[in-house]
Amino acid sequence: MIRARLKIAVENHQIANSLMKAVEPDNQVPHLQITGQPELGSLKLDIQFDGTVETFIFTLDDMLACLQAARETLNNIKTEGMD
Repeated sequence: MIRARLKIAVENHQIANSLMKAVEPDNQVPHLQITGQPELGSLKLDIQFDGTVETFIFTLDDMLACLQAARETLNNIKTEGMD
């Protein structure tokens, strides 16, 4: 079993919850479990994977790309809403 913990700085609980929803589809991947917990100013993600290190690295890379895209989208929505 491979485990990782990510802590991502966020502005508020709404963003933390949105980012958590962005990675929900990854929980459909066999042998992968992602749990999240919003904390004050951050989102804590615990990741468990029962597979090879190489596959875990690729999966983690994909998940980080998804989180980045979701965060950029949220920032764009927030910025456009201020105009």
